[in-house]
Amino acid sequence: MDALFLFAAFGVGAQQPAPPFSKPYPMGQVTITLKGIGVAGVGMQWGRGVLTYEGKEYAFKVRGIQVGTVGISEAHAKGDVYNLFNIAEFPGHYVEAGAGLAIFKGKEGQAFKNNKSVHILLKAAEEGLALNIGPEGFTIRLEKVL
Repeated sequence: MDALFLFAAFGVGAQQPAPPFSKPYPMGQVTITLKGIGVAGVGMQWGRGVLTYEGKEYAFKVRGIQVGTVGISEAHAKGDVYNLFNIAEFPGHYVEAGAGLAIFKGKEGQAFKNNKSVHILLKAAEEGLALNIGPEGFTIRLEKVL
């Protein structure tokens, strides 16, 4: 009887603050190859990527990510995907998720989210390369299952 009372007194109604992401573990991973042509920070950028989710790989296109170089460039990025409960939630427009989300579970990177609350924690695969996301963010479009 005493154990039941302790559970009722301390276990019911106690709520923990929500983590930055609804699920505190990655639900998928992305790898992206970025290409761009630029002069003095102005140019065109595009990329292709692969999402690994629930044992399948999905090819996608990305627009809007800038690589911090001048001339013709190619770079690689990788990241973890959070809050992805259905593949249909992945495509869309991603914007910066805000300060304080750049480091999650010991992983450094830039956090982005779309309007369906899917989060991507993205970082450059090469040392010393910076990804510069403009104020308009970036857009992902699914192409096919690989």
